Amino acid sequence: MHLALYADDSTLASMGNETRKPQPAPAAGQPIGFDQLLLKLYRSVHSASPWTEFLEEMSAQFNGCAATLVVRQPAIGDRGDLFDVHVTRALADVYRTVRFEDDPFLDLEEGVACNIFDRVSAEEFKRSRFYNELLKLDGNTDILAMNVVFGGTYLGSLKLSRREPAGLFGLAEKSLMMRLYPHLKVALEMFERGRRRQLEINAYIKAIDQLAFGVVILNERAHVIRVNETASRMMKDTQLLRVVGNFLQAGAADHELQLGRAIQQALASGSAGTPASGSLTLAARASDQTLHLLLRPIQEVGVHGAGAAGGVAVFLSGEKLQRIVSITTFAGLYNLSRAEVALVGELLEGLSISEAAARLEISENTARVQLRSVFAKTDTHRQADLMRLVLTSLAIIA
Repeated sequence: MHLALYADDSTLASMGNETRKPQPAPAAGQPIGFDQLLLKLYRSVHSASPWTEFLEEMSAQFNGCAATLVVRQPAIGDRGDLFDVHVTRALADVYRTVRFEDDPFLDLEEGVACNIFDRVSAEEFKRSRFYNELLKLDGNTDILAMNVVFGGTYLGSLKLSRREPAGLFGLAEKSLMMRLYPHLKVALEMFERGRRRQLEINAYIKAIDQLAFGVVILNERAHVIRVNETASRMMKDTQLLRVVGNFLQAGAADHELQLGRAIQQALASGSAGTPASGSLTLAARASDQTLHLLLRPIQEVGVHGAGAAGGVAVFLSGEKLQRIVSITTFAGLYNLSRAEVALVGELLEGLSISEAAARLEISENTARVQLRSVFAKTDTHRQADLMRLVLTSLAIIA
């Protein structure tokens, strides 16, 4: 974050060239823990609280009072994603809402670590709006900064600040921060890839939860890693499948061997490089409940294409597919009237046009007029085509 907190006017006035000499390197036997910094850096990438552990370690080892990391894609008005430790919230709020053209770190060269007075003189800084309207609010005396470009256009900005009596950041701290530079670059790229992947995963999860058939994802050890909402309802309603611990099990003992064999065969076909779908039907003897299973290997994709089996996708359907479609959303997509929406809803339940008309308490002729209007709006010509459109439209993920 472009946020540094500086000393009062008397301290700034006393900062001449002689006070800005680099601090000596740590004495022998007192090295700064570079290995510990790297450990915290890479561990912070996928932490539930990203970067916090690393920034805490940086603040402690550099004798700083606060540390910040801004990750952003350069854009007008984009202040970026802020990660920080020990930063005064009021100052952070001002920084996010006000742009300071005299911020001395605005054009900082990538990969170069410097402190505030490598960029401006004490007198110039004391006159700056950046100091007087923002940084003067606290008692900090120096800031150490470094920019990192990653992923082509993304920028990471790392900053540490100090208060008296710690003094200015010197050569030892600047050298260590620049030593961290290639590692920080890699860690930021890992973080951005992970964030993009999580966005994709969230979109996929939302989509599969809206499907009209069940989906159960197993990994290469046959452990259950995902069950969509439809599969959960099917298993609860039929009692033909269940998840026990990490494993998918059949509700009846005589089905368990069949299920286990089908899963292992799917995994084996994926590992052999010739993935083949398998199928299985589970039926309850004491009721008319039935589940149809389709098992499809999931292969991991490597540099040279498909590789070993990464798991199995188990697709479930019953005698009746559950309707997971937002009719309101479908109506919005095709500009249907309320009466037309009501008719489509009844047809989607499997009713004929005459049965739908009776349930809606309208004449069959009126229902047919409405249906022709729906055909025209959706560019379909038959009831079967209309139903197929409804079940494959964007309304299934609304």
